[in-house]
Amino acid sequence: MNKKQVALSLILSSIITTGCVTTASWPGESRPSNWGHALQRSDNFYQISPTLYRSEQPDASLIPTLKQHGIDRVINLRQRNPDEKVFASEPFNLVHIPINTWSINRVQLLDVMRTIQQAERNQEKVLVHCYHGSDRTGASVAMYRIIFQNWSKEDAINEMKYGGYGFHPIWRNIETLFSDENIAWIRTQLSKS
Repeated sequence: MNKKQVALSLILSSIITTGCVTTASWPGESRPSNWGHALQRSDNFYQISPTLYRSEQPDASLIPTLKQHGIDRVINLRQRNPDEKVFASEPFNLVHIPINTWSINRVQLLDVMRTIQQAERNQEKVLVHCYHGSDRTGASVAMYRIIFQNWSKEDAINEMKYGGYGFHPIWRNIETLFSDENIAWIRTQLSKS
């Protein structure tokens, strides 16, 4: 191998190995009680509020649990939309908001917030998910905490990163979404709805 090939191999292996690293969650005694409550860790399924839940990509085995919790609407943040097959014969209201983790932006987060706002107006419970239920879902839940529950940016970001949901620190772009400007813009857009 020449020097360029070695350098490229090192860079690729670094990206691959650090992409799988997740932030350490705060231990139980340090974890605030108002953070999400684990309902089924095997599916990264947590209750965030009386009306909002989060998980990784659901499969058919999670359907009875979703029904048990009265979930009406499922927001899929993945580019792919396996929900159409998973929930084909189920009464869930399926919403697909395709987001790439590396290019998530405030318009996409606004779409998620509008969907949650509409569901809450209709007294519906919502599940939001992506593939792992950690990064895109984490950003969406953090913005929900700020916009709908008036959490501080710091508290919402801490839960996103250290709540035990598997946040991947390689996605440094996600934290930059929580600027005062973006939060104010999303609030303004929602007030027009």
